[in-house]
Amino acid sequence: MLTLHAARGAALALAAMLAAAIPALASVDRNASFAAPAGDALTATEFADLTTRGPAPLTTTAALQLDEHSISVRFRAEQGGVPITATQTTNNVGFGVDDYVGVGIDTSGNGTQVYYFEISPRGVRYQQSSESSRFDPPWQGTAVIDQGNWTATLLIPLRALRLRSGHSQTWRINFIRRVAARGEDYSWAYSPLMDSSPAFPNVLDARFWPALREVHVAAGLVRLAPHGEVYALGSAGSDRSQFQVAPAAPDRFARAPIRAYGGDLTYPLTGSLAMVATLSPDFSNVETDQQTIAPQEFPRALSEYRPFFAQGAAFFNPNPLSFSLIAAPDQVFYSPNIGSFDRGLKLEGTFGMQSIGAMEIKGAGFDDEVYGFQHLVPGRSFQWCADGVAAHHANGNDTTTEGGIEWHNLSNGLIYGLDGALERGTFVTTPGAGHTLGAFVDVRRANYEANVGWKDVGPQFAPLDGYTSINDARGPVAYVNLLGNGSARSVVKSWLIALGADRLRDGSGAVREADTTMSLDLTFKNLIHLTPGSIVSELRGYAQGYPAYTGGQTKPFNQHNFGIGYRDGTPTPLDFNYIWGPFSNFYLQQFTSSTSRPLGRRASISFEYDGTLERFTAGGRDGQWLRRVSLAESLGPEENLSLGLRSVSGSGGFARPGVNLSVGYHRRFANGGELYVDYGTPAAVATLNRLIVKYVLNFGGGTGT
Repeated sequence: MLTLHAARGAALALAAMLAAAIPALASVDRNASFAAPAGDALTATEFADLTTRGPAPLTTTAALQLDEHSISVRFRAEQGGVPITATQTTNNVGFGVDDYVGVGIDTSGNGTQVYYFEISPRGVRYQQSSESSRFDPPWQGTAVIDQGNWTATLLIPLRALRLRSGHSQTWRINFIRRVAARGEDYSWAYSPLMDSSPAFPNVLDARFWPALREVHVAAGLVRLAPHGEVYALGSAGSDRSQFQVAPAAPDRFARAPIRAYGGDLTYPLTGSLAMVATLSPDFSNVETDQQTIAPQEFPRALSEYRPFFAQGAAFFNPNPLSFSLIAAPDQVFYSPNIGSFDRGLKLEGTFGMQSIGAMEIKGAGFDDEVYGFQHLVPGRSFQWCADGVAAHHANGNDTTTEGGIEWHNLSNGLIYGLDGALERGTFVTTPGAGHTLGAFVDVRRANYEANVGWKDVGPQFAPLDGYTSINDARGPVAYVNLLGNGSARSVVKSWLIALGADRLRDGSGAVREADTTMSLDLTFKNLIHLTPGSIVSELRGYAQGYPAYTGGQTKPFNQHNFGIGYRDGTPTPLDFNYIWGPFSNFYLQQFTSSTSRPLGRRASISFEYDGTLERFTAGGRDGQWLRRVSLAESLGPEENLSLGLRSVSGSGGFARPGVNLSVGYHRRFANGGELYVDYGTPAAVATLNRLIVKYVLNFGGGTGT
């Protein structure tokens, strides 16, 4: 089994290994295939620059070795006079603002179990998984900066990955690099269809990676031992029993039973399929600040942070199709609609070319079941999926089933998709009124994407556990994106022009929603970033909707905007955006501004200041302001302290006024245990007088595996 040497020794070992490695391979595509290296290293050079869609200007060399228990990857990153960016000092904090190198591993071969492991020039480690936003297994890494260049070594135990059955397997792999000072992302595997957005690295890009054949896995690693977490919690303060309990309302807190202990358990059934259970789940120290004062045209979509729902979330929403132009995608299962619950049990993972999820959640007044199934061929060129929810609530029952199918020709970029859902139960009084149907044809090429589709959402479609932006709407949806890069002598780094339109009618024949969008995303080589755009939108509402359609009124929701950013994706970004236009029954003017700065080698501070002004058609005005300051201090590789102060004042906007102070401390111990000490919570409107001390003991494996 491979071992990890000291940092200086790792750099010397890298140089020796590269000298004796098999011949270097230029950037590759999905059709390339390599046998897993049994002795010499598989070496990769000549990376592509995804940002400029040309050869990477800085040299990167990656070398991979593999045995039956671990993966070792060594990198040499040459900077060519470009400053090295390395400001972070705590693992899993501040990903994306520093330089990093990393490896991508798809053990499923079809994109359902994709992992990334990254390391910065200061040896700060990060990792992601397509299965869980909480993926945090034990692995090792070191980095050394030497004369303006840097090297790194990553050692990843195979126990950190979910593996399919079979002693000899075929995976997909890739090597990546971020150069923060240039705002560029490099990749060994390359396709003009790969994602070069701020979401890099994207797990969906695994479809474009080369195959790694004949991967031999020790028999004992295919099925891992059970692992889990047990927590103990103590609290104090006059608000010690105040917890976030209301679904879809992040600023509402109420009294709830204090849970002094509980836990999560993962029991692997195979190498890639597991049972997951939670009892008395506690979320007191992991709430995030999602406050905004921006008025909304559609219901607000929240990010899920709770461990039980975050792990394996993709298995329960397998449908990748989206038919919304400016609203968040509709979802049959939207976990933020599930409030506080007492227990949960689920089966999730993959077998063969399939992924599966089955879950039960029980709390006060509800007992719901959720399922998802997806079949994917290698490369994700064809897939079909099915998912659904059976919601049993005190005020009624609701059952929704959904199915979808998609073809993707990876050679010519043509994509075809079809999706439909049917809702039945207490709240669907007319058979067939709770349905959706969508279809599209899409073509993606190196410099453009064009999509034409049809959307039909029934007048009573609104699953209890789902998210529906707007129902009773049917009609065409179309958009086109044009993208390109500046020449070698141009001051432009990259540009994107996006155009879109839809026109959706309700059951009365009136236009329910109509939208036209135009935007430009322009990035210069000096890292100035301009984002002007316009959304011209109208939305019709009724005093009494389907089937009466009385009291109809159509309102404008127009948003013209101009945004400017500087050094986005670095430790010192500066962003400003201004929005104006008629919005419902008032004229809206809104600005947002934010920046962050390092403070020495271990601390950073960020600021945000937003303002909203509403001038009503009937006379009068409202104004609301949001101020946010966050301070983070790294106390070590596995220890950090954070402080947040937020103030919302004025009337109008979207949030209730209040001042919120929150303080959080986190420490991970060598035994895998974690300590949290929190005062207040960043999710509340006003400061909660609530001190919580929580210890989590991890046993048997890594978090989110």
